[in-house]
Amino acid sequence: MPTKPYDIFISYRRNGGYETARHIYDLLKRDGYSVSFDQDNLMNGNFDKALLKRIAECKNFILICDADVFSRTIKEQGDKEHDWLFVELAEALKLDKNVIPIMLHGFTEFPEGLPDEIKDVRYKNGPQYDTAYFDAFYERLKQFFVEASADDNIVIKETSEKMKISLLLEHGWHCYNQGKYNKAMDYFLEAADMGSANAINAIALYYFEGHGYERNLQKAAQWFRYAAEMGYASAQRNLADCLLKGLGVTPNKQEAFAWYMRGAEKGNSKSQYMVGECYANGWGVEIDQIKAQEWYEKASCQGYEPAIGKLETKE
Repeated sequence: MPTKPYDIFISYRRNGGYETARHIYDLLKRDGYSVSFDQDNLMNGNFDKALLKRIAECKNFILICDADVFSRTIKEQGDKEHDWLFVELAEALKLDKNVIPIMLHGFTEFPEGLPDEIKDVRYKNGPQYDTAYFDAFYERLKQFFVEASADDNIVIKETSEKMKISLLLEHGWHCYNQGKYNKAMDYFLEAADMGSANAINAIALYYFEGHGYERNLQKAAQWFRYAAEMGYASAQRNLADCLLKGLGVTPNKQEAFAWYMRGAEKGNSKSQYMVGECYANGWGVEIDQIKAQEWYEKASCQGYEPAIGKLETKE
């Protein structure tokens, strides 16, 4: 009797993500999904081929993101073939699976320094895990299980405005990663019209990087500012970078420092590092090496590699 292909593959770290993965697996199985969850039942026989076959079969790939999910991946890049979470995610991205990150408490953003094979995961959108409103989280998760037609005209079901924005972002980054920049921009513009700071930041990146459009740093800085003023931490950092370096705007180190600080206070690791740099170099603020070290330490605690290298050795 042929085995039913898997609808969903769940990838997780045993330390930090197992309990959540198991809970979601049990619920999805209850609701009739075919889910590949545990590596244990693959240990007999050719484990790696069976694992990759399951990923190839699945339509949706759930990634459980705990606070330390990428720590090993970043630190042990020379031994990537033995990091199964890396292997699984790299294969899912290579095969253009519908990757859905679930952000657990303590996971604030995708870190810098991810290997090239998986760095595009930072463009994927998924739900924030919420124990207080778990039923709402679980229903939202299932809304991410969508399929695209051959021409990428994805039909988004009638749903809440917040959910629709999430789906627009997911489909936008899906097209973006395939180089279908005009189609992706359509999704981002629709999400931006609905008030998504994430989408506004994405549009700014379009102008900043020149993907599908002529590079325009002035427009990029303008769109970064829109999203930054809405409180979006990544846009606050991007706007600060523009102000510090004079990219599309008149250089203003004092204002750059203020925006870095706002992003840092939201837990953005690069912003925390740059606050440290501002204190260390006197960019927009008086030099204060003690405060610089304090901010480097905050960024390093999130695994931001440049900050780790700036920490002073304590005797």
